[in-house]
Amino acid sequence: MIEFSAYTQLLVSYAILGGVYGLTALGLSLIWGVMKAVNWAHGDFLMVGMYTAFWTVTLFGIDPYIAAIVAFILLGLLGMVTHVIAIEPVVEKPGGHEATLLTTLGISVILESLALILWSPSPRSYQNVYKNTFIEILGIRTSVAEAIAFVVSIVSIVAVDQFLKRVRIGKAIRAVSQNPIGARVVGIDVPKIRLMTFGLGVALAGMAGVLVSTFYPNIRPLAGYVWDIASYVVVIFAGLGTIYGVIFAGIIIGVTEGLGTIIFSNAFRQILVYVVFLTVLLLRPQGLFGKALRRV
Repeated sequence: MIEFSAYTQLLVSYAILGGVYGLTALGLSLIWGVMKAVNWAHGDFLMVGMYTAFWTVTLFGIDPYIAAIVAFILLGLLGMVTHVIAIEPVVEKPGGHEATLLTTLGISVILESLALILWSPSPRSYQNVYKNTFIEILGIRTSVAEAIAFVVSIVSIVAVDQFLKRVRIGKAIRAVSQNPIGARVVGIDVPKIRLMTFGLGVALAGMAGVLVSTFYPNIRPLAGYVWDIASYVVVIFAGLGTIYGVIFAGIIIGVTEGLGTIIFSNAFRQILVYVVFLTVLLLRPQGLFGKALRRV
């Protein structure tokens, strides 16, 4: 009975982590949907968000969830600056997809190297009241930090969905994602939409980084790699263009990681994730919630 309770607790913790996976993957999915560009620096922007929380809380003593707003704004601006300097000049050139892949890979190396130089490779964490306060629901105990991270992730995903459906800029983002040529014809400034989409995607990653930092005691320069891989798995698992799909896909991946920990140990928990991922990819290439393309 004790083992069953411990396993249930572990799976719930990973399901909560999966919610944050979903938020991170949403930013990645937006960037891919509009720009058809692979952003290999996405996890590193999340890492910068983690350090933003660490330093704002440590130096200024502000609440970490205020730091989430700060990170959203700062990372959004950083994303837009990065886009103007490194992405936009190559995205429409011949071989633009390959160029953006290499460019974002270079940005990833730059961010990791700067973090190593400025903050050292040593893992960091910070104390906050949310991490050390616990709630219990139906016998399952979790920290307030984890519960807030999950709820904020879900609310943020819903908010982005409503933004894309109801706000004029959001509708323009959807239009460019569906048909960039048609969007130009009707007067939409496609480069501007690409800029705003990249900024929004990076801002979401930064906010996810803050949420993770409240309960994940491993803020380090190379932390982004794990989140890069997890985000791509969630995006492909869910299917492109499915906003609510990333919620369920993130939770499924999180729970699968938990099962992998139980079956194989923590060091090899990813094995089961990739087995499930490859199975879905083979049986349903469009993802669990995506629509298959029609042949004409």
